[in-house]
Order: sequence, then C-alpha cells, then structure tokens
Amino acid sequence: MQRLQTAALDGATTSPQFRYMIAMTSMKFCIRPAAELVLLTVLLVTTACDGYIQKEKYDAAQKEISDLRRQYTESQESLRKAQEQVAECQAHKYQIFHQSHRTWRLDTVNGTTCILLTTDEDWKKPGTQSQACN
Repeated sequence: MQRLQTAALDGATTSPQFRYMIAMTSMKFCIRPAAELVLLTVLLVTTACDGYIQKEKYDAAQKEISDLRRQYTESQESLRKAQEQVAECQAHKYQIFHQSHRTWRLDTVNGTTCILLTTDEDWKKPGTQSQACN
C-alpha cells in the first residue's frame, strides 16, 4: 500500500480508478481497526460484566434492608418518645418551699409535692420515705 500511495503521489499513475482504489484501501485500513475496537469493546462489556446475582445473595440483601428499615423505625419511635419526655420535663415548673424541718418541691403544672430535704431522723420514718422525690 505504501508503494501505491507513493506512486500516486509521484504522479506516475493518476487514473480515477487508481485513485479510488487507493482511497478505498486507505479507508479499509483506517476503518477496520476502529470497527475491531468497537467490536472488542462490545464483547468485553457484554461478557465481562455479570449483571446477575445469585438469588440467595439477593434475598439476604433484601432481608438486611428490611431489618435496617425496622431498626430505623424503632429508633425514630424511641427518639419521639424521648423528645416527648424532654418536653414534658421542660414544661414542669417547680417551686421549693420550707415547712418546719422539711423542704418541699411543688410541681406547679400538676400540683404534686414531694420532700427534697429533711433531717436524718425524719428520713427513717416510712411516711417520709414514701413522700420523697424520685
């Protein structure tokens, strides 16, 4: 081919058929590697990538996903409960007052009272223990 192109460039043979033959030959050598490259790429992509997974692996992955979703739902529920408890605790306003030898705590939201401080002898009484703040 190199010889044909050199001869054509020298002007030795300049017939249209000869030029066409040289053009087709050069195109054949240019297009053929590109076509082979495309064909090779298609073959590698379709055969090298295994798009299927085993059913056991798929089922295991689906089970793990459902377990994670369940855990997520449970954690959201526990978070919601904790936030409600925090809101409830923040809503309570306490007042402390003294009456003889006891210090009481009054919850102004629901009206409950409990003993915060008292003497050691008073703590030993069962009635005092039941009124202690937890």
